[in-house]
Amino acid sequence: MRAILSVWLFAALPLVYAAFWMEEIAHQGIAAFNPDKTYTVFRNVRDYGAKGDGIIDDTAAINAAISAGNRCGGYGCVGATISPAIVYFPPGTYLITNPIVGLFYTQIIGDPNDMPVIKGASTFPGGKALLDADPYLSNGKLNYISTNVFFRQVRNIVFDTTAIPYEVWAVHWPSAQATVIHNCVFKLSPNFEEGHTGIYMEEGSGGMLTDLVFYGGQYGAQFGSQQYTVRNLTFSGSQTAILQIWNWGFTYKSLSINNCEIGLNMSSPDVGSVTVLDSSFTDVGTAIIVGRYNSSATGLGSLLIQNVKYTNVPTVMGNLDGDAILAGNPSGAVFEYGYAKGNLYSPEGPSVFQGRDIPFDQPSALKLQDQYQYYERSKPQYEDYPASSFLSARSYHATGDGSTDDTKALNDLFQAAASSSTNIAFLDAGYYLVTDTVYIPANARIVGEGLSSVIMGAGEKFSDVSNPYPVVQIGQPGEVGYIEMSDIIVSTQGPTAGAIAIQYNLKTPTLGGQVTASTPPSGLWDVHVRFGGFGGSKLQVADCPITPDITNVIEPACIAGYMSMHITSNAGNLYMENNWLWVADHDIEDWNQTRIDVFVGRGLLIEGSNIWLVGNAVEHHTLYQYQLVNATDIWMGQIQTETPYYQPNPQAPYPFTQLNADLYDPDFITDCPTTSAGTVDQLPGNAPCAMAWALRILGSKDVMVFGAGLYSFFNNYSTNCSTNRAGENCQARIMWIQDGIGTEVLGSTSGLQVYNLNTIGSVSMVTSKGQDMAIWDQTIATYASTVGIFRNDGVNVSAMA
Repeated sequence: MRAILSVWLFAALPLVYAAFWMEEIAHQGIAAFNPDKTYTVFRNVRDYGAKGDGIIDDTAAINAAISAGNRCGGYGCVGATISPAIVYFPPGTYLITNPIVGLFYTQIIGDPNDMPVIKGASTFPGGKALLDADPYLSNGKLNYISTNVFFRQVRNIVFDTTAIPYEVWAVHWPSAQATVIHNCVFKLSPNFEEGHTGIYMEEGSGGMLTDLVFYGGQYGAQFGSQQYTVRNLTFSGSQTAILQIWNWGFTYKSLSINNCEIGLNMSSPDVGSVTVLDSSFTDVGTAIIVGRYNSSATGLGSLLIQNVKYTNVPTVMGNLDGDAILAGNPSGAVFEYGYAKGNLYSPEGPSVFQGRDIPFDQPSALKLQDQYQYYERSKPQYEDYPASSFLSARSYHATGDGSTDDTKALNDLFQAAASSSTNIAFLDAGYYLVTDTVYIPANARIVGEGLSSVIMGAGEKFSDVSNPYPVVQIGQPGEVGYIEMSDIIVSTQGPTAGAIAIQYNLKTPTLGGQVTASTPPSGLWDVHVRFGGFGGSKLQVADCPITPDITNVIEPACIAGYMSMHITSNAGNLYMENNWLWVADHDIEDWNQTRIDVFVGRGLLIEGSNIWLVGNAVEHHTLYQYQLVNATDIWMGQIQTETPYYQPNPQAPYPFTQLNADLYDPDFITDCPTTSAGTVDQLPGNAPCAMAWALRILGSKDVMVFGAGLYSFFNNYSTNCSTNRAGENCQARIMWIQDGIGTEVLGSTSGLQVYNLNTIGSVSMVTSKGQDMAIWDQTIATYASTVGIFRNDGVNVSAMA
């Protein structure tokens, strides 16, 4: 069964082929920095003895396929990038009697044309998971640190627990950034007393879940994590579709919940905020259960609902006592244009609100033509294309060995990919070192080998901080066309202070300024940026140790980049899903996960229009994580940031003291006026202000933020500033909104809507035009503080009460 159908821009599709291309292509990928030169990245479980006949026990064979090659797992090793694995399942039914154990940096992929089934035998042990991505150790702790579980995928698998007569999870998924479960089906027992759950996630800091179908179960899913973006999930016949165990912020988009007793139960006192968009509940007893609100935690349980349809639902919203807060229609339909419960901040001041008919603005440019839903699009897997359509980087003489210059080979490959609508560039696993810009022309399609394909800039051209230079350039300025890119990491090696990891210039056409089925936006799915902290980066513990006891001293060789990504002013119509732009705070290869000091100036700069950021995170850049300048029609779903752990030692902008006015770099002296005592004007306490902005918006229009986690946990590697709930004082300000400056920035920031804003460690949650609009202790929720709605357009508060 296939949970989704992809939309294609290109010529008519070829006929469906018997085998998925991933099974048929020549696998030439390598683990460039693994000392074992015989190490195999791609593993077909059949080659390790799995039968897939539904009769023979395949547990040992599957675990052998996952673990072969001295991979990171078991006691001691909590992370490694040098031993990635793609574990492939051809069609079949794989019977297992014990858990499949996931290891760090593992991609588990099935054939999307005939999805393989992982089926638990009737003797499968209770209280376990068919796929355990992070097993518990004998000491009661998870094997991997859940907030550091990166770079994992599971896709195109059917998980079947129906033969197991007691409590079981299909997938145990504590996870963090750059992880995804995509296009999977969960067949659970229809007998609720047997206690089946599809996905159990109790820890982490993710992440993305998309295109999943759940049948039956006591719980379709149990979710607990700091933040997550969840898109296109269908539940049928579950007792409770989703149990929200805890969170700081979750954004749910395109839920379809059918024939369940309860849709979403978010009544836990540990739930901070939930956003539900573009969804439907059909034949559900109670769609949403909310909890009581503690008066000392005014931001707790913030809820935002937009564009949700209830059909044959007696109770739209109820409380723990079973009382109806919002009535439904047991024999008809109710459409919820907008409902919200929480704290509101606007130019008129703060208020607590709860009510329907919220006057939400919903820019049509961000929606599919003639539809009420915001646009979304699943990652293409090219399942209808034969192996002959894929042009291997190896076949174009790229080595991927991390030391040979592959610039020309990659440029030749991408030109060939763009030359025909039947060509797709395939980056075999490896580290492709480039010493000059890799140019990706319009109409190219590029896919990596399961996040094991890294384009790595190095050398003099990327090293001049006064002359920033792109590692990957997608389209030239003014170029018009279309692009698809997935499962690739862009990075650098050693000191590259002038490197812009990705410069995006492409303008993708629309029909009258709006996306349609025939004119979709370009797309980047699971395309990540990673600076330092990995094997071969030359930016690890031995190279870039932290210096908390030395004031304002850095290692110049650890200035790793100028900017992670720049969407330039002429660019537009771009869909991005599950992208992580990360400056490493620790060495992944180190068994102690030791902290490191790596410096990159800027995160994601957006100057374009019609941009969707779905499950996007940007972390640890010196000046800012997100900056929007003259941007229009921007959709952001559960974005997440972290301030660099070393700040304010040194404080921003150091070491990037050469500010770039053309890029509207922040002026921390102007933005952080201080009193004679050295504290920030207008704010209580003594928190430093010259620290990286999480989100900075200048002169931009129609920016929609559906969930944001803006976090500042450290001062000079100490968490004392964020763990003491008597005062949040890691940094003074974290989000900045400003009208146009001079002649370069257009007009005022207008049409900005931020829903379920969660911050940690910042005294001020939002600063607009120099005025601090919300202070952390006015809206305490869980570990985070939560603002339900912030708008800068003078919305009438009384109309929302």
